[in-house]
Amino acid sequence: MSDWFIILQWIFMIFLIVILIFLCFVEGVLRVIRRYHKFPIPAFGTRLIDNPWRRFVQKPRTVAERMQLKPGMIVIEIGPGKGNYTKAVAERILPDGKVYALDIQESIIENLKKKVEKEGIINIIPTIGDVYNFPFEDESVDRVFSNACLPEIPDPVRVLRDCKRILKPDGLVSLCELLPDPDYPRRKTEIRWAEEAGLELREKFGNFFIYQLNFSKKSS
Repeated sequence: MSDWFIILQWIFMIFLIVILIFLCFVEGVLRVIRRYHKFPIPAFGTRLIDNPWRRFVQKPRTVAERMQLKPGMIVIEIGPGKGNYTKAVAERILPDGKVYALDIQESIIENLKKKVEKEGIINIIPTIGDVYNFPFEDESVDRVFSNACLPEIPDPVRVLRDCKRILKPDGLVSLCELLPDPDYPRRKTEIRWAEEAGLELREKFGNFFIYQLNFSKKSS
């Protein structure tokens, strides 16, 4: 092995370490900012977050499978982003089920509308909506899910309380999170939010870095 090859190996390793340190620094700065100043991730940010790496480690089909979906269900998604997870859920509730993809940002909803029209998806309904007061009747929804979006909202417990209101007695709220999302909360944090909202943990999947939690209404 030549000296030049060893030198190149060391340069490459140092480069990777520098990149890792930089990413950790950026992650730390973003977490501090997001802790004290909650705001929706801009539309361009969804392109960065919903990337091939994420869909490899947090597969849309796996997320959908864990939600125990059935044909004909009514599902609400909080923060659809690019719609890749929305699509996986929509496929499992055909032919009569519907996914209402809610977001407060018009640009995200417009982009999703273009996507579903282009792909001919008929059971995804992009909707601008208020997650503090869902535009749905009491006990009218089978599933509510959020993928790396709930922690962005200033009052997540309030959101979950309204999820409980619209949820059918046998319905589920499914929450998914992953690092290095700047708003990433630990599992026990989301479990606490859900309990304060009147929900109880039913199933948990994943690990510290990537997880999915299913909640139902508390047993009386």
